[in-house]
Amino acid sequence: MVRSRTGAGRWRSLRWAAVALLGASAALVGTAPASAAGADISTGSLTWGFKSSFRSYVNTGNGNPPIAASNGASINSDGTFTFPAKGGTYDAGTGAINAEYGGTVVFSYPAHMFTITLANPTVAVSGGTAALKADVDLATTAAEPVSVRQATIATIAVTGANPGGSGGTVTATDLAATLTAEGASAFNGFYAAGAALDPLSFTFSTGGGGEPAGPAVAVSPSTGVDPAGATITVEGSGFDPEANGAAGVYVSFGPKVDEHWTNAGVLQVTKWVNKTNEPTEARDRLQADGTFRTTLPISAVYTDRTGAQVDCTQVQCYVITFAARGSADRSQDTFTPVTFRSTPVGGGDADQQITATVTGGALTLGVAGSTVALPAVSNGQVASGALNTATVADLRGTNAGWSLVGQVSDFTSAGGGSIDADNLGWVPSASVVTDGLAGAPGVVTPGATAAPGAGLGTARALCTSASGASNGTFGCGAQLNLGIPASAPAGDYTAVLTLTLS
Repeated sequence: MVRSRTGAGRWRSLRWAAVALLGASAALVGTAPASAAGADISTGSLTWGFKSSFRSYVNTGNGNPPIAASNGASINSDGTFTFPAKGGTYDAGTGAINAEYGGTVVFSYPAHMFTITLANPTVAVSGGTAALKADVDLATTAAEPVSVRQATIATIAVTGANPGGSGGTVTATDLAATLTAEGASAFNGFYAAGAALDPLSFTFSTGGGGEPAGPAVAVSPSTGVDPAGATITVEGSGFDPEANGAAGVYVSFGPKVDEHWTNAGVLQVTKWVNKTNEPTEARDRLQADGTFRTTLPISAVYTDRTGAQVDCTQVQCYVITFAARGSADRSQDTFTPVTFRSTPVGGGDADQQITATVTGGALTLGVAGSTVALPAVSNGQVASGALNTATVADLRGTNAGWSLVGQVSDFTSAGGGSIDADNLGWVPSASVVTDGLAGAPGVVTPGATAAPGAGLGTARALCTSASGASNGTFGCGAQLNLGIPASAPAGDYTAVLTLTLS
């Protein structure tokens, strides 16, 4: 008889990869000595989310809260994080950047025995290569802790125009980031080196004596925008969060008109940004260093609040910032042009945005049958047969890993005979079940062979799938080999093999 128990409600622990204590990180790009040429960075911000799937996984846990930001860092409405500039240098002649940002983000999942602290990210660019460094602390009861300072956790893809800017203000938008080996170890092997991370954006300004730079805005995308509708990202720096009684600024989209600060009815959309706002569809946060990051949903043609139609393919429209609440202060005004993709005459595209909600599934175990009949053999021989195939489905979407183990009871007969459980051995096998859906298949590993006499009296792995590659459906089987001792009385013997998934 074969009996199975599902892993639901029986989670014992995460399967932790070995964690090596990181030493000094080998920088991928050179960093200038303290005396190197370059202007001091005075203001700016870095926006990054590490990896959206990791944030989703942590947010399902029992941390209180699962993700927290402090020391100047903040959590944006889309779940990413913003870190304020705290120093560094920029050499406009060579393009070398050593931009230091402050703040702390903590990922906490006590039930899975880890807390990861990410702090003080630094962007280093030199000679056309770039890296992201940070302080990372991993606290866990399941492995050795990790504590590194300014380890190179990701490489960053830069181009000739991104980062870009003018004067002392530099802005980079949606730079591709890739996890390094140091980053993979610091994050406990949740993702392998080379894994794609969330894109990274940053901005900074240089200024003498620590005085704030003038307001600057970067928009992405700012050209070729879909005229039917798109969401653009707006990043600002150099704004004064205390100006006009800390009222903040309006971030709007529309044409430029006379006295735009009192004629907001012609604008398509407006968000209010100040230092105390909590992010909503209509509001966002202005950081203490004068930076912000927000989004605006726009389209080329709209009807304004006066009832007039505005066509931004015929008139130039802008992302406009200006002091809130009708203030006459024009020091916060900026105008960043946005252009739309032209629509071919007699044709065109019709886009539809498709949304879907993935709720996450479960880790389940199914077995093809409940009995296995081994052939009759004489004393001193081995009875062999096939274990009913066990199917493991990991539909959680977390790639957290799992293990399926088996253990058998002693064999007994109605006439009082007994065969020790360790006389049952097995030769495990495992395979991936193709489901026909796109996506990287998981990896399953069969357990070690157990010979009769040193078999399943103790729990042994039938098959396992490690963290980072466990999503999917898998089949696990085995050849069973029961050694019949010379002392066993003749009769029909029965035992219970229990499979446990965790």
